[in-house]
Amino acid sequence: MNLKANKTMKNIFRFGFAFLILTVLTQNASAQGTPVSAGGDAKGSGGTVSYSVGEVVYTTKKSTSGFVIEGIQQGYTSSELPISLLAFSATVSNKSQVQLSWETSSEQNNKFFDVERSVNGVSFSSILTENSKGNSTSIQAYTAEDNDPYIGIAYYRLKQTDIDGKTTYSKTITVTIISSESELKAFPNPTTSILNLQIDNAATRKLVYALYTIDGRLIVQQNINNTTTTITTSSLANGTYLLHVKDKGILVKSFKIIKN
Repeated sequence: MNLKANKTMKNIFRFGFAFLILTVLTQNASAQGTPVSAGGDAKGSGGTVSYSVGEVVYTTKKSTSGFVIEGIQQGYTSSELPISLLAFSATVSNKSQVQLSWETSSEQNNKFFDVERSVNGVSFSSILTENSKGNSTSIQAYTAEDNDPYIGIAYYRLKQTDIDGKTTYSKTITVTIISSESELKAFPNPTTSILNLQIDNAATRKLVYALYTIDGRLIVQQNINNTTTTITTSSLANGTYLLHVKDKGILVKSFKIIKN
């Protein structure tokens, strides 16, 4: 065989080998087939692929028989929550009570609810417990009352406990209780030399008073540690002033003070 014939045979061999590789790749691709959304087997002339929900990528090793030997799967779990919470709310009633209410659209293996309260939105403690009304697929309504709420901003959340001891939490909601006028008094008004600020339970509420000029300039600000606090006004110019009482930065009462 001469050199030219030998070169021709080599070219034929190369084209044949390339065609064979293309055929194998096509068969392997067909092995992937059309996937089923929930998982299953894809079959083709080049091999089979088994897969499941959660598979995000896989690689193949190519050969004449076509098969998959590597894959990455993302695991998942499916569990039914013990309750489906529709609403959770807190409203102030009679200026000294917080009315709490919530609704569920379904309950399964739910045991009880805890209403938890916080003064800072971080540290919560349970203030009351309500038992579940039992397994249900219809709307169930619950109500409860906080008869001794915080003055100022209070944070509430709902803690649910199922029969296995597992717990879930609702979103956190807030209400603001404003002190009534009977608890806060400033006298004498008008004043000449001293002003008495009287506040019930001041020592346990961590309140602060701030005295301002009528145009908003701060004159003095102090913690309130006693039921009655005396503010000296003898050095003030005659005129009108504003006295604010705050609870954790929230204004709970404002007085207009006249200095003679």
